[in-house]
This record gives sequence, C-alpha cells and structure tokens, in this order.
Amino acid sequence: MTIKGMIFDIDGTLVDTNAAHVEAWRRAFAEMGYHITVERITPEIGKGGDQLVPSVLGEEIEKREGEALRRLQKEQFLTTAATQRFGVFPGAKEIFLALRTRGIRAALATSSDDKQLDATLTSAGVDLRRLADVVVTKTDGETSKPAPDLVVGAVEKLGLLATDCAMVGDTIYDAQACRRAGVVFVGVLSGGTPEPTLREAGAREVWKDMGYLLADLDRAIAIASLHPAAR
Repeated sequence: MTIKGMIFDIDGTLVDTNAAHVEAWRRAFAEMGYHITVERITPEIGKGGDQLVPSVLGEEIEKREGEALRRLQKEQFLTTAATQRFGVFPGAKEIFLALRTRGIRAALATSSDDKQLDATLTSAGVDLRRLADVVVTKTDGETSKPAPDLVVGAVEKLGLLATDCAMVGDTIYDAQACRRAGVVFVGVLSGGTPEPTLREAGAREVWKDMGYLLADLDRAIAIASLHPAAR
C-alpha cells in the first residue's frame, strides 16, 4: 500500500539552521558559565532543549538551570534569525506541491516552539506553514524528539495511521522518534549527519538533500511504502 502522508523535520532538513542552533546553545551555556564546545553541542542538535540540556550538563543542572538555559538559547536564536537570512535547501518548497499532486498529505514536525518556527520561516523567506497540510511544534505540548510525541501528533493531525506515513529528517533523533512512533524514516544529509550514521539509526534510504529526494520522489515513496516500520 502506498503511503498517504509524509512528515518533515524542518531544521537541517528544509531550512539550513543547524549551525545557528549550535551557536545559540554555545552562547547560552557560556552566559551561564558553562564553556561547552561546538563539537560537543553539534551531535545533540535535533533534540529539543528539554532533552539537550540534561544530555550535555546532567540532570542536576537541568533541574536547577534548564529553563534559564532554554530561555537564553531561544533569545540567542531569535536574535540570529532577525539579523541573518537562513538558506532554504533545494526542493524544500517544491516537494509539497509534488506530494499534493500524488495525493499525499504533508506535515511539519519540529522541536522548535511556534515563536522559533515563525522566526525561522521569516528569516528564510518561505511560508512552510502554508505549504504543509498540518504543523506540529513543541508549543503543542509534546515532549520533543527523540521522544515520539511530535511524530505521533503529526500522524494524528493528518488523520492517518502510523503505517500510512513516512518522515524525512536529518538526525538520528528523527530516526529514533519515528521508530518509537511506528513511522518509516528516510534521511537527508543536509544537516551534517553522515549517511552510515543515519542508516544505522534506521533510515530506510538516504538522499543528499531535499532536492535529490524530490528528483527521486516516486522511488522514495515506493521505498517508504514497502513495509510498515518496526515499532
């Protein structure tokens, strides 16, 4: 059976923002007295801040300062978004129409909250909210990736079964969320995660970026439709 829905991560998948998130976290940590390197932060990108802070600094610091760190990171990211233009990956806009012509509904699922998402899209100059059929953000109350909540929420908003959907993402945390949600995961390399790492995490197939996936869309749909994802 052909999939009926495709879910998209945004940061690193549709819009080139991963480096901005890394730098915003570095500055937030530094402001609170923690000198965390870019190299330490980069592998954590793709998680929400509720998952990232305890992973980097531990549960005790999360309890004491997690909210303050997330607030500072958000402020830093919003400042960056207001002062520079984020790039949009090739094919990121066109793929929505291509899916619609094939009768496949599209969702956005991001660990960013609504304010961060709006800032990202304004900076990028693209209204992905309008292009997608449904949008799920951290503001909706779900625990962020790698928890499955955002993916499950997108499936539910699409009005479909998990086995009817696939998700496109750029990190192992997208893959982990999909596996827990029972949704097929396919990867793109645009966020910087190496292909072997994405495949090991469960990607059924991997493309260089959204433009390559768009050019190969019918095969991508066929691959995603072969078998239900393992739960």
